[in-house]
Amino acid sequence: MQKQMAAAILVVSLVFSFAGCKKEEQKPQLPAGHPGMEGGMPQMGMQNAPKIDRKVVVSKEVKAKWKAVKLVIADKGAKTSKEYTVAIGSDLAVPNTKVTIKVLAFLPQFSMGDQEITSKSNEPLMPAAQVVIQEPGKPEWKGWLFAAAPDMHPYEHQKVGVKLAGGVAK
Repeated sequence: MQKQMAAAILVVSLVFSFAGCKKEEQKPQLPAGHPGMEGGMPQMGMQNAPKIDRKVVVSKEVKAKWKAVKLVIADKGAKTSKEYTVAIGSDLAVPNTKVTIKVLAFLPQFSMGDQEITSKSNEPLMPAAQVVIQEPGKPEWKGWLFAAAPDMHPYEHQKVGVKLAGGVAK
């Protein structure tokens, strides 16, 4: 009889412990006017920041010193890369692809303010190139390539990688 009673108590306690696991989780109460949390935690960083169009200002001194940039183009399929020199204002047709890259500006020491993007000096301390990358049937990509931080805002493509190696002085 004691074994049956112990077994019954064990079964009842297991039922209650499983029932407790299925208890619905209570959601925390948010203050009035607070955005909902249905999508999880908000993304940190600049992904959700509003896009601000800043004017790119290239000084006469920078224009006078720099004539081109060196781009390293990677063929991801063949796992090879090659360096190309592209004049500022010119296009590069990436070999064996339909991708074209236009170099819009080069800044030897990239600096971004509230209203403009410019170069703090003519020394290549934080080289950056503004480029437009196009491929037929796909939206163009306009952005900055940074020699010292090649993975910052990189151009994403399945077959081609593009990195800035630096500037070419006149």
